[in-house]
Amino acid sequence: MEQDRYAITYRAAEAGQVMQWIEAGQSGCLVGLRGAGKSNFLRFLLREDVRRHYLGQDYANFAFVLINFLALTERTDWAVCELILDCLLGQLCLQGAEGVEDAESLHREILHSRDPLTAQRAVERCIGALCRRPAQRVILLFDEFDAVFQALEPSLFRRLRAIRDAHKSQVLYVVVVSNDLPHLREDLREVEHFCRLVSRNVCYLGPYSEVDTRQMVHYLVSRRSVALEPGDTARLVELSGGHAGLLKATLSLLWDARFPGNLEELVPFLSDEPMVQAECRKVWQGLSESEQATLCMLAGGAQADPQTLHRLQNKGLVRENRPETPFFSSLFADFVRQQTPPSTEDTIVSRSPPLVQIDGQPIEDLTELEFELLCYLYEHRGQVCTKDDLIENVYRQQYARMKGGVTDGALQTLISRLRAKIEPDREHPRYVVTIRGEGYKFVEPGAA
Repeated sequence: MEQDRYAITYRAAEAGQVMQWIEAGQSGCLVGLRGAGKSNFLRFLLREDVRRHYLGQDYANFAFVLINFLALTERTDWAVCELILDCLLGQLCLQGAEGVEDAESLHREILHSRDPLTAQRAVERCIGALCRRPAQRVILLFDEFDAVFQALEPSLFRRLRAIRDAHKSQVLYVVVVSNDLPHLREDLREVEHFCRLVSRNVCYLGPYSEVDTRQMVHYLVSRRSVALEPGDTARLVELSGGHAGLLKATLSLLWDARFPGNLEELVPFLSDEPMVQAECRKVWQGLSESEQATLCMLAGGAQADPQTLHRLQNKGLVRENRPETPFFSSLFADFVRQQTPPSTEDTIVSRSPPLVQIDGQPIEDLTELEFELLCYLYEHRGQVCTKDDLIENVYRQQYARMKGGVTDGALQTLISRLRAKIEPDREHPRYVVTIRGEGYKFVEPGAA
């Protein structure tokens, strides 16, 4: 059944990337959107035909050990080591390796003592038993690693790094998280050695490719023994954008109710459905506040911070080749338009929804022209905007109706009114600054 669900070409780019690390004896980090099927992808990698396909005739030398941290009964060093040991014992038994009885005895001991140091040593001995053959490699797949990475003491990560160093390229870690490691832990210095090890290689697990989406639609439809109408598959690809959770939710809703066939009419029908909202919210809550704010800016047609935009492109949420509709899914785009940017950001200027916050202070009394002026300056922050640029883009339709056009004095008055509302000291502006002889520039708080 799993082979019917996922063809050998499933997520070929991502699978090839991860297997390339493993073949080279390197650890790595898999960053996946919530609801995108990270756990299913790991189980796909465990399949014998998949390992043989990517690792060749030596595939049997690679022992994959899946450790799902959702199974933790408590978030402590002892519980983490006990779970790892339990999974390693399963691999020892599967291989018929020597030392199974000793490892089982150690397991009983740590269950009784609940001592984290004993548990760590037991993990080391178990891995040592698995690595007795020089050609053997042990790949520990740490699924749902976010909470463990955020909460556990640095000593555990130092021990994991020491185990890797003791066995060189024989022991590898692939950690699976919903966000980049630097966004999960406040102080990375205390786990620096482990973080460097797994951050050497990063693979982003975003929505399915169109080929994989169509394959998944075919699989799900065949299970229900129903037929789709012509064009339905293309509509499902566009609505879900290949996000596994959104695809299943959308397909279930289309089966259970009658909706308009037109794509533009489908979006408002489906956007308010609880199942669709829940899947979009999973993705949204897995993002950092700066990423959420950037998505809100994109939804409002504003320019975004290039660095944050690049992260969103890596995650598959924003697509470079579709500037007119950058979001991966029309349903997710509609969800983002309904969100308010995080209020904890120091400075937010958003057209949709209309929101202005400067250096942590909300600004609510801007006129239409003042708001347009601020939006234009903010969208071109760090750049000099000439007077002609501002007059043409801020006044727009009003410009044609004004006798004699817009004078320099009128623009200066508008600048002065805006400064009075956003500047701590309008006589010494910090945000909207004059570049003598050229124009004006918006300077973000804290920027030089």
